[in-house]
Amino acid sequence: MLLLLALFPAWLLQNLGVSFTHHGKLIHAAAFTVLAALASLGWTKHKAKLIVLLAFSGVAIEVVQGAQLIGRGPDAFDWIADCAGMACGITIARWTKRHRVRNPPKRPGEYPDREIDCQKAMEPGFQAIVDCMLEAGWARGEIMRSLRRLISADNMTQKENAKLEAQLAIARAMSRVGRPL
Repeated sequence: MLLLLALFPAWLLQNLGVSFTHHGKLIHAAAFTVLAALASLGWTKHKAKLIVLLAFSGVAIEVVQGAQLIGRGPDAFDWIADCAGMACGITIARWTKRHRVRNPPKRPGEYPDREIDCQKAMEPGFQAIVDCMLEAGWARGEIMRSLRRLISADNMTQKENAKLEAQLAIARAMSRVGRPL
């Protein structure tokens, strides 16, 4: 999905109502954070290869975006944002490996205390984050407000992703029947 968004022509993204003009670097960093974190968790014994592959992918995206064919331009700062995101993703993966959730649900599906069990399973990781932030000098209130904002941002991201998926499904369906966007 990320590769499609990175390589879709500008006119197609505009027709789908997708605009990255204001937060382009942040989007690059976030995308490569996710890619690096997931790849690090799945490809644990090949960190150097992963770093080279992701760095090369960022350069390749910029080269292709610079082609006249898709109407977008290359930007070295996008690649720098990709590398920063990659560093964050690898750091998150390392932290995740050290703080794995040890208490999965007691059984599959719904059951009365499932959310309470989930809270109990998350509490050690949550407390570790809070303790780390307190040690860094942040106030407890700032930490809690920031966590609420992160949850809100995640909810908004999930909604936006669902809308984009629906728009892409419509575009694919229209393309299959030969109707222009």
